[in-house]
Amino acid sequence: MSETFTFEGIEFDLEIAYRDVTGVEWQWSGERTPEGLPLMWECSHKSLSRSTITFPDLYWEHGPLIPVRELSGEDFRAAIDPNYAATVAAGYVESSAAFGVRITPATAPAPALTAHHLNPSPMEQTGFRRFLNSIAGGNR
Repeated sequence: MSETFTFEGIEFDLEIAYRDVTGVEWQWSGERTPEGLPLMWECSHKSLSRSTITFPDLYWEHGPLIPVRELSGEDFRAAIDPNYAATVAAGYVESSAAFGVRITPATAPAPALTAHHLNPSPMEQTGFRRFLNSIAGGNR
C-alpha cells in the first residue's frame, strides 16, 4: 500500500516524484511534520542540500505539480485523438507546406515615415544644447 496525502480534495501518491512548473523534481523525504504534512525535498542533480518543504507550501509556491512516471504506449494513444486514424483516412491532415502557409503571418508593408513622424533630435530640445555645453566646458 502506498503512502498518500489528500490536499484540497486531491489525493497525491507520495511514493512517486513530482515536477513543478519549472521542471524541478520533488520527492517525499519519508518524513512528516508534527501536523502530519509530508516533507518534500528537491531531488535534482543540482541540489546538494536535503532541505525540505511541506507539501502544501510546495504546491502553492511551485505548483501545480505533475507526477513523474514512465509513460506507456497506452498513455500516448490516450493523448492522441481517438479518431486519429479516421481523420487521416478522411484526408483531413494538411501537408507541411499548407501548414507553413497557414501559420506564417501575412506581411504588411511598413508605413512610410516622414520627418513629422520622427521624434525631435535631442539637440533641438530646449536646454539640451546648454547642458552639453556645460559639461563640455568643465562647468561641473
